[in-house]
Amino acid sequence: MRTENENPAISPVLRGSSFIELLMLIGAGVGLFFMTDLTRAQWPWDIPPFNARFLGAVYLAAMVAVAMKLLGGRWAPARLVLPMVFTFTFVIFIMSLVWLDKFLFDRWGAWAWIFFYVALPLNAAVHMWLYRRLPPAPSTPMPTAWRTVLLAFAVALGVYGVAQLFAPETTSAFWPWGIDAFHGQLYSAIFLTAAIGALLLSRAAAPIEYFTLGITYAVFGFFSILGVVIADATARRVDWANAGTQLWMALFTAILLVGLALMWQSRLARR
Repeated sequence: MRTENENPAISPVLRGSSFIELLMLIGAGVGLFFMTDLTRAQWPWDIPPFNARFLGAVYLAAMVAVAMKLLGGRWAPARLVLPMVFTFTFVIFIMSLVWLDKFLFDRWGAWAWIFFYVALPLNAAVHMWLYRRLPPAPSTPMPTAWRTVLLAFAVALGVYGVAQLFAPETTSAFWPWGIDAFHGQLYSAIFLTAAIGALLLSRAAAPIEYFTLGITYAVFGFFSILGVVIADATARRVDWANAGTQLWMALFTAILLVGLALMWQSRLARR
C-alpha cells in the first residue's frame, strides 16, 4: 500500500499552530455560546446576545474542523481545512480593518482578535503554498448526485456570501434578528468558507474529508438554530411565523441535513 505516501503527515509546525488555533476556538466557541454574558464583557466589540450565540455556533463549527485537521494529522483532511481557514480568517481580517472603529481597545479581546486574524491567514497561506504540489489524498469515486449537491451548495452559499459582503443589511433583512452592516459583512466570511469547502470536496474526496466537512456543517447548522431558540427564550424578539424566519430556519436546517448526509457518506466511502 502507498496510502501514507499519498496522504503524507502534516508538518510539526502546522500541528503546533493548529493546536493553538484549536484552543482559541474552544475558548471563543464555548465562551460565546455557553457563557454568553461573561464572554460578551471581554469581546472585542459590543455584541448583542443573538449575534453572540450565532458567532459562538460559527466558532464551534470551526473548532471541530480544526480538531479533525489536528487529530487526522495528514494531508487529508488538511487539504480541505486549510483553504477554509484561510478564506474565513482573511475575509474577517479585511472586514476588521474596514470596521476598526467598532473595536474596543480597552479590552484585551480586541488586541487578541487583531493578533490572531493577522497570524491565522498568514499561517494558512504559507502552508497552502508549501503543500501546493500535493495532489488530493486517495479518494473514492464521487457519486454524481453528491457532486451536483456540493456544486449547488458551493454556488448558493458563495453567491450569498458575496451578496452579504456588498449589501449586508439588505441580504440579512430576513434573519430572525436585526443585523447591522458590520455583522453582516463579518458573516459573509462564514458562507464563503462553507462554499469553498463544498467546492473543494466536489472535485475529490477521501472518506475523512466527507466526514470533516459533514461534521462542520452539522455543528454549524445545529448550534445556529439552537442559539436562536435559546436567545429568544429570554429576549422574545423572534417572530416564528414570519416568512423570513422560516426561510432562515430552512437554510440552516438544510446545512445541518447536508452535514449529516456527508457524515453518512463517509461511512459508505470507507466500505
